[in-house]
Amino acid sequence: MIKTVLVHHLSILTKTPFRLLFLLWMLASSIHSQAQTSSKSDTVIIVTDTTDFDRLFKRARDIGNQKNYNFARKICYKILEKKPSYYDVRTYIGRTYSWEYAYDAARTEFSRVLIEKENDFEALAALIDVEYWTNNLDVASNYLKLAMGYYPTSEPLMLKKAKILLRQGDKEAAALSLRRVLDLNPGNKEAIDMLNSMSDSRLSNRFSISYANDYFDTRDPHKLAAIEIGRSFSFGSLIYRASYAEKFDKKGVQAEADGYLRIIKSNYFYVNLGYSDSRIFPDFRAAIESFQKLPASFELSVGYRYLRFSPPGTSIYTASLGKYYRNYWFAFRTYLTPKVSIGTENFLQKTSQTYILNIRNYFSDADNYLGIRIGKGQSPDERKLSDADTPRLNSVQAGLEYQRRTFGRWVAKGEVTVGQEELNSGYLNRISIGVQMKTVF
Repeated sequence: MIKTVLVHHLSILTKTPFRLLFLLWMLASSIHSQAQTSSKSDTVIIVTDTTDFDRLFKRARDIGNQKNYNFARKICYKILEKKPSYYDVRTYIGRTYSWEYAYDAARTEFSRVLIEKENDFEALAALIDVEYWTNNLDVASNYLKLAMGYYPTSEPLMLKKAKILLRQGDKEAAALSLRRVLDLNPGNKEAIDMLNSMSDSRLSNRFSISYANDYFDTRDPHKLAAIEIGRSFSFGSLIYRASYAEKFDKKGVQAEADGYLRIIKSNYFYVNLGYSDSRIFPDFRAAIESFQKLPASFELSVGYRYLRFSPPGTSIYTASLGKYYRNYWFAFRTYLTPKVSIGTENFLQKTSQTYILNIRNYFSDADNYLGIRIGKGQSPDERKLSDADTPRLNSVQAGLEYQRRTFGRWVAKGEVTVGQEELNSGYLNRISIGVQMKTVF
């Protein structure tokens, strides 16, 4: 049939060389395209026990990115024949079905993963997406609750929650979910953009009030109260804080401003400026720190602190590494305070070093957690410890913190810390008790 049609067209076009050449070019292109498609779909995939499954899976994803989903699935199924517990492969098969609107087939693949591994993040996230795309919002919400039970601090899950709530018409709850994202990551661009699009329900303002007492075995208690108010903008957020303290039979007030400024998608900066005319606070303080999101839910930061009780002041360098794992958060931070210039002999031995480890166990969401804190040395970020009259040779501390949502949009937090500080005159034992209430509006 094809040959007959071709001969017919050739007999018509032989008198017109240009048309004949054009027809031959079109025919060659068609044959080449069909040959490529046939060759790719008919490729024999051989998988053995020595096959690099990760590399083969990457090849399948690359082919899927070209929208050749059938061939991508063919490779994935071959992988599963040899390695059925490679759940990311089966989840990807489900994803390709959902991209082709074959939602029932997608659900089947995701469910097969979750039957064997009920807390698989990728399968849960993909199943939530399918129910959201098909407008089964109640079902999507149920899967979301299940997922957040395992991963309460997951930014992608909190963003999905906000999208579901928006489609359900609950803008205030959606804005609250986005605020929780920004509490964990002030530089999250998607959360900022979504909030900026919700001009009537943004919950752009935040307010908190706190009070702490330090009790000592050989001196009068120290008291610290603080009130702060903040507001979110398209570039990040600004917070203004006023602190009042009583210690050493003196009273003082300190004013501060904090900023969390988004630079790029995975990076944001923290900046701080403070002033006080009282000796129980530094008369000037400043800070800058860069936070960088890393793969596998890690976050790295490097920063600088400056405190001046009297000229020339003290420079402090800091770095931290944090990691979210399921419903846990681990963070290690160090502060280095040089007493001599960098490059001096025995620099590290002449540098004050502080190490702090924080561990939090989150419950239903990012508002509810129980945490422990252990440390050696002192943190310049703890305002209640800022005084220049008492040089400390060494200090250790351990603390417990508990936070939970109370009523409405209010969140309450309490913490208890015990510590021992080595002074020139001996040791000083301390118990600190603090409470905080905060909300957004």
